[in-house]
Amino acid sequence: MLFLILGQDAQEDVYKPDSMNMRISKRLKLPTPCFGIAISGNYAYLSSLRKIYVVDISKPDSLYLYATINTNNIPLGLVVHGKYLYVGHGYRGLSVFDISDPNIAREIYNLPMPDTTMEVKKVGNYLYLTLGDSGFAIVSIENPARPRLISITKTDGFVRGITVRGKYAYVASGRGGLKVFDISNPSKPRLVGSYKTEGFAIGVDVEGNFAYITLGREGIDIVDISDPTNIKRFRLAKGPGDALNARTINGLIYVAFGFGGVSVVDPINKFEVARYKPPKYGGDYVFDIMVNGEYVFAASRNGMVVYQVLK
Repeated sequence: MLFLILGQDAQEDVYKPDSMNMRISKRLKLPTPCFGIAISGNYAYLSSLRKIYVVDISKPDSLYLYATINTNNIPLGLVVHGKYLYVGHGYRGLSVFDISDPNIAREIYNLPMPDTTMEVKKVGNYLYLTLGDSGFAIVSIENPARPRLISITKTDGFVRGITVRGKYAYVASGRGGLKVFDISNPSKPRLVGSYKTEGFAIGVDVEGNFAYITLGREGIDIVDISDPTNIKRFRLAKGPGDALNARTINGLIYVAFGFGGVSVVDPINKFEVARYKPPKYGGDYVFDIMVNGEYVFAASRNGMVVYQVLK
């Protein structure tokens, strides 16, 4: 069965087997590559080279660049909380920007870290930061304008990705695989589980009893974490490219596959729900994705791509 790929121009529509139940809704070419994405309300925030692009996504099929925020270093992880944008700001640590008006956004605070600050996740009044060889940090945002360092925990690998569910932090620890920490006491996280992945653990997301660990060219390691002290592999899945980031929503896993585009998989029943892989590489190298309803918003080498999952 063949499925429709919708190109940038309606006259370019062709049938290709690389597309299944998904189409490109819109591309927005930006001056520099985009590596990470966060969404809040009608805006997407995309990290790039010493800048953050703010894109109006209120109409996913007619995007426009709303503002550009200049930064002092390469921003990596992004989290929006009210009028604040928390930025994993590379060697500058954690930066806080006031985005009350994105057109005049400014950095209002910086919290130094001992290593390159990458991914940032927010749960409750805490931020969780990945710090490469230095492990991960837990930061209080009880005062959202002045984050306060609570703890730094070193693991035996290069920490790039982290996800928090309940009292556990799931840490993608490079060659160290997956580490699970009990963070009931944020000042003293305690290692409770470990799992050796097939390759270099880049990112991790968790839903229910499963963790989804992206491994680049090795694919995705799906593991059963119902008992964090005894993690077991459920399956190892490969896709059309390098698995860089994954988001799990309502039992489905959405995967950023680099040059392989985007794929949506039902991991439990082991079948692919939708995919969009460009018929030929044209710059749509997908680094990161966020999901909002039927749309998948992607940070790409050429800017931003919006995919629509067809019903």
